[in-house]
Amino acid sequence: MKRTLLAALFVGLLSAPVLAVAAEGDQQPSGAKRMQHWAADRKTMLDAKLAGMKAGLGLTADQEKLWSPFESAVKDADKSRMDAIGQMMRMRAEGERMSPIDHLDAMADRLSKGAANIKKIADAAKPLYDSLDESQKHKFGMLGRMLMPERSRFAMEMMRHHVGEPDRDGVE
Repeated sequence: MKRTLLAALFVGLLSAPVLAVAAEGDQQPSGAKRMQHWAADRKTMLDAKLAGMKAGLGLTADQEKLWSPFESAVKDADKSRMDAIGQMMRMRAEGERMSPIDHLDAMADRLSKGAANIKKIADAAKPLYDSLDESQKHKFGMLGRMLMPERSRFAMEMMRHHVGEPDRDGVE
């Protein structure tokens, strides 16, 4: 009886990690869930960057009124970009293959939407920027570069290069 009980306990102990891994595998988020988490993280980061930019600028009461349209334009552009990324990921997940011509057409569409979004941001930023003093304008340029995800790395490289640090190859 003791041997049977010990054998059952031993088998149970050996199989517990296997069952835990199997249960964990069932709990892994799907591609759609991972995309939702990633999108939520991006939104949180954008909100934080905008809040930091607004705080860093030290806006006056009159300038505060001009901030909202700028912030809305930035958030709308980001949402449009995220929608485009989501659409591409859905197509890929469904196994849809685009012809090279369809790919070029889709790229042109994304670029034109991106250009229109940048124009909306510029139009919304102009009154705000015009109301800033020279110190605020400098801060706006510096902090504004960090809002655009594809520009963040470039801006960091430029800032690093600007202060005379060597690049990856050790060249100043």
